[in-house]
Amino acid sequence: FRPGAGGSAAARALRAHRPEFLLHFSAPPGSEYQVTMWLPYLERIGRPFFVMVREPEFLAPIAAATSAPVVYCPTLKAMDEALVPGLKVAFYVNHGAKNSHCIRFSQLTHVQIHHGDSDKAPSANPVTALFDRNFVAGRAAIDRYARAGVDIPAEKFVVVGRPQVESIEVRRAPATGLANPTVLYTPTWTGHHADANYCSLPVGETIVRGLLARGATVILRAHPYTGQNPASARQLARLTELLAADRARTGRQHVFGAAASRELSLVDCVNRSDALVSDVSGVISDYLYSGKPYAVTDMAGDGDRFVERFPLAGSGYVLRRDAGNLDEVLGLLLDTDPKAAARWGTRAHYLGDFPVESYAEAFLAAARRELEPGWNPPAPRAADAMTPSPTA
Repeated sequence: FRPGAGGSAAARALRAHRPEFLLHFSAPPGSEYQVTMWLPYLERIGRPFFVMVREPEFLAPIAAATSAPVVYCPTLKAMDEALVPGLKVAFYVNHGAKNSHCIRFSQLTHVQIHHGDSDKAPSANPVTALFDRNFVAGRAAIDRYARAGVDIPAEKFVVVGRPQVESIEVRRAPATGLANPTVLYTPTWTGHHADANYCSLPVGETIVRGLLARGATVILRAHPYTGQNPASARQLARLTELLAADRARTGRQHVFGAAASRELSLVDCVNRSDALVSDVSGVISDYLYSGKPYAVTDMAGDGDRFVERFPLAGSGYVLRRDAGNLDEVLGLLLDTDPKAAARWGTRAHYLGDFPVESYAEAFLAAARRELEPGWNPPAPRAADAMTPSPTA
């Protein structure tokens, strides 16, 4: 924006575009994936919109991923110009501090859509209560806020599923006893705070060596923020060395580095794999859609309390903090999978019970309703509110 007489050229172009909604985005460097995962679905809403970024480094990568206008608004004055008449809704994909700059525009309906669903502490952030609507993947998210003591009125929640999983192939029949399985390993990062550090990279070498000993082909896909922690970066580099050496020795086509994180999407990685080993993260919720087995690392050392804190782990197999039970977990994960049947109930609870052939329509329909004048969602029926949540 370079404001001049009659407003900036960008503001004039936006008025001509006549957007009905915007996506507001502010985040640390390297976070553009939070937006790009949503762009195909925002485009499928079928209404004109634009993306407002608050940091200049996001302008190019996000503009390359969409045909919608992408506008850099560094100041509140620039935001004032960008919020042209006709806008009805603002979507948000995280809890960035600068979101408050946009929430102040009370003429808009403010909708938090998140960039993943998990049992992590940040997924029950009290800041969510600021938004007019909170689009969540399933009833499990609503329960998560209640369990954390975050009081959000029921009418603010809208269950829309997780549209990004629509292309994940669903495996209905258990696949057990595979001689040469492909296992996806997705260590998360250390987080900004100690209560959000679920990173298993300190025992990552033990995990990878255990998978190799089982004859597994490994897809190693690390969190984009891993490099922010020097120790994590070194641990990840060691894992790539192990996999490269094993690939040279055995010919097994392990996937790691850029091949796993940029050349393949997460959906590609899920579809190529037979099982998952993951830390507490949104990857597990996405993987749950496939129906395939997963193991979850208990890096806080919660022991018997782990499933209570992270209920999604109840339909998986829990790997202890020291990975001392790795052989047992891999046997359950790859050989017998006794929790296969239980996962389908968990899947509906976490990801909504929507038809596979039209799964993303739940989000699209909910978004379009928010754009209708005077729309207010009905309060949940008493029977719905009292239905007990499925247990894993």
